[in-house]
Amino acid sequence: MATLSVPVLWVLISFFAYYVVGLPNAKLPHQSAACTVDYFNGIVPSGISIEQVQYITTGSYAESGNLGYPAAAAGLPPLCQVIVKNETANYRFGMFLPDNWNSKLIVVGNYAFLGGINWLDMGAGTQYGMASLSTDTGHNSGQGDITWATTQQLRVNWAYQALEGSITLGKTLIKTYYNNRPIAYSYYSGCSTGGRQGLKQVQRTPDMFDGALIGAPAWDTKNLMPWISKTAIWNLPESAPGSINDNNLFLRLEAEVVKQCDSLDGVHDNIVSSLSACRQHFDITQIRCDVTTNKTSCWSQAQIDTAQKLYSDYYTDKGDFVYKGLDYSSEAGWSTFLLPANPSDPNNVRRNFDAQYERTFMDYGPNWQITSYNDSVVDDARIRDQQSVQASADQYNLGNFRKKGKIIMYGGLADSTVPVQHTDLYYNRTVQAMGNIDDFFRYFHIPGMAHCWGTPDNVKAPWMMGGAGQAAQMPPYNAGHSVPLGYNDSAHDALLALMDWVEKGRAVSQIIATEFNFTDSTLQNIVMYRQRPLCPYPQTAKWDGRGNQNAASSWHCM
Repeated sequence: MATLSVPVLWVLISFFAYYVVGLPNAKLPHQSAACTVDYFNGIVPSGISIEQVQYITTGSYAESGNLGYPAAAAGLPPLCQVIVKNETANYRFGMFLPDNWNSKLIVVGNYAFLGGINWLDMGAGTQYGMASLSTDTGHNSGQGDITWATTQQLRVNWAYQALEGSITLGKTLIKTYYNNRPIAYSYYSGCSTGGRQGLKQVQRTPDMFDGALIGAPAWDTKNLMPWISKTAIWNLPESAPGSINDNNLFLRLEAEVVKQCDSLDGVHDNIVSSLSACRQHFDITQIRCDVTTNKTSCWSQAQIDTAQKLYSDYYTDKGDFVYKGLDYSSEAGWSTFLLPANPSDPNNVRRNFDAQYERTFMDYGPNWQITSYNDSVVDDARIRDQQSVQASADQYNLGNFRKKGKIIMYGGLADSTVPVQHTDLYYNRTVQAMGNIDDFFRYFHIPGMAHCWGTPDNVKAPWMMGGAGQAAQMPPYNAGHSVPLGYNDSAHDALLALMDWVEKGRAVSQIIATEFNFTDSTLQNIVMYRQRPLCPYPQTAKWDGRGNQNAASSWHCM
């Protein structure tokens, strides 16, 4: 499903968005000469329309009016930009078709419930030499908005249909545009909702991709959404002694977790790498003090009790497991779901997520209040998802995909949006269903990484590894791809590692993650700070006890 929160840098990046109209070039390669509305209108089937075709030579493109993804994709090679609409099912998709094409396709996923074509992630794909494609999932909406989900068609489009239909037609158009050259390899990259989309597509159409890079997948929609509402209930009413309503309290808790759990893996580096050890040893009472004198860093016992509920797995009163709890080291991001609603909002919706899924996807109506939540919502969410929308990507036997494809999946240990333990759950259930899956499916933990990308300032964990959306978080931002400063190789970039695995049979034994430091206040210049290998789960990286702890060569997967 979606994960519900799109990190703030999307907003910062959109500051640079602008609309670019490419000018035709008198001397074009053959495929670029075909970059016209008339050409594409002549090759699409009935029920399909062409909204826009442009030949882009300026290196940048942004779609006017795109609420979900307003940021410009920059650093583009000369390419043909196309927008296609399925008039029957009412969804759109975009394509970037570079002049110098390497016969590969990259399909990129979406985030949360955002509506719009994800041009920014598509742009990164073209810098690998690939044609790229993204769907708008059938609607146009911004962050936190789920009010669009008013019909079954809109919901199913978001769940899987828009992506599946876009890829199927897109592949045909791409091959035709390039003079019937076959697509040698098709890849997928997505995080959060994009991770769910990728898993869902692998499960539904095993022949669609040769390789899939799956980040922090919000795969369990039917249980994730009730869990999000339950976290709100645990923190309500806002006047209660146990309510946590100050972001400083989350930061205080996260700092205490780092203080107590950092060295449990044998290394003092500000990174909590052993969550299992932290669960056993962390003493949360150390943050308890007199809240009457210090409300921004002191926790009351009632607030500690709330935090313990958030750490715990969610079970219904009847003992039915619903969803894994938040993990230690994720606390800096707890504000995503827990900060209070606008006091003037009569619906008591925190960050525009609590209750909206129930109101729209579950047809409870606009007046349904989060305070009406009870465990019956879990059963209802499961029934509705299974019988209608089918957004959950909960098939574990991937035997048909195993015959031709490879998967690299990853999750940040500090993820506060899609708890990493629930990503573990998907992997473990796949192992239970299929036995040893190392021949086609490898999963990597990223200690210290938040949801999809980033790391708290007091942690500075290596996290950048070519995952979806990551390139835009560091200079050159929306003109970036892969990993900056020359680390654009299969040792440091998971997408390139996936390609090597698919095309050359080189199984992925580790991926080196990188963290950078800014060198000035402009936030335009960086230097490499530290690197560390990410290891196939359940292996972990171990320091050799001698070398520089910030150097990847001092660590080994064990």
